[in-house]
Amino acid sequence: MTGLIKMYCYRLFRQLGLYIIWAIIAVMMLVDSMLVEEKTVSTILTETGSFAFLLSSVLTAVFFSADNSSGFIKNYAGSVSDKSVIAAARAVTALIIGILTICFTVVCAYLLTFNIGDVQLAAVFTGCLFLTTTGTSFIALLVSELFRKTVPVVITTIAISTGLVCEIIGTITAMITDSKFILHEYCVTGVFKIYGNSLEQADATRLVIVSVIYIAVTFAASVFSIKKRDVV
Repeated sequence: MTGLIKMYCYRLFRQLGLYIIWAIIAVMMLVDSMLVEEKTVSTILTETGSFAFLLSSVLTAVFFSADNSSGFIKNYAGSVSDKSVIAAARAVTALIIGILTICFTVVCAYLLTFNIGDVQLAAVFTGCLFLTTTGTSFIALLVSELFRKTVPVVITTIAISTGLVCEIIGTITAMITDSKFILHEYCVTGVFKIYGNSLEQADATRLVIVSVIYIAVTFAASVFSIKKRDVV
């Protein structure tokens, strides 16, 4: 697995897309810093956090769908006795993408404000942002396994990461059942938006629980998918 992770990291840092998403995040944070009145790390992260996990998940989707669409996975899948190792290596690489993106986002927020503000709030929000980024990135991993083509993978990932899928399903469910069941309250991106608006401890706890569930379920589904698929 170490060899696969090294290979993925080598390719990752040679990807222009990694630096493009960082540049987009930096520009968006600069614009948002001009609009907010209270310039602290927490307020900037609250405004731009969704861009971080959206762009990170899109990069993850593009990065790994390229393996499938180009057939590159066939070059190394045959040399791995247990295909779950491939899923694990991909998950670690997705974590690295998320960690680097969140670190970059937090550093930019500090450089734009030089004011951490409430340290505990900033730390909790950063942790929640990382969990959401990991959750959406693992969803992108699963989507890249299911669709295998870059365009549908990217479109699906964007739809999920922006919460569009949740809104559509929630609206249809509400119309059919005539209930007030709101799906986005149980989805990782929806819970993140709720916490970003409230900054309540209870919402942070719920975000942690939902994110852990999403990470575990999507990783298990990715392992199952890659074990069942024919890559050689």
